[in-house]
Amino acid sequence: MSSKLRRYLLDAYAEKKDILPEKIRKDFPIQIDDQDDDDPVSDFCNIFVVVKKNNCFEIELFGSIHFSKEIGDLAEIYGGFADELSKKIVLNLSIKQVEALIDLAKKIRKIAAIVNQEDLANSRNTSARTISSLYRFVRIIKEYCRTQTANP
Repeated sequence: MSSKLRRYLLDAYAEKKDILPEKIRKDFPIQIDDQDDDDPVSDFCNIFVVVKKNNCFEIELFGSIHFSKEIGDLAEIYGGFADELSKKIVLNLSIKQVEALIDLAKKIRKIAAIVNQEDLANSRNTSARTISSLYRFVRIIKEYCRTQTANP
């Protein structure tokens, strides 16, 4: 387990959640999306990350999300899967592979642009928030990497 990475992520995301970092299990997932109490669960994509050993992590997206073969292929490339039935996407990454989440965000944007008209408004809103959360996570991981090279 990379305790420094875990601590960094908890500090970055605890500001909006009721998290007591020293009181939770090491394998407890950290929520990295921007969901709040007013969001209907059925119209939202939840994003969680579990920090593993050697600066690796598993990222899981589930809920209101659209799927494509490209998304499934990307997930498989990174040791995960995309299951449309359970509405879940999982990737296993190291901090050096975090840019894969930019690719995932682009694929989510692409599929959201072609969904049917009746679901269009919700799909674009949910996708935009999901994409924003992924970009923020990538930025936070890059900041973490910079702090580690500055203070080894």
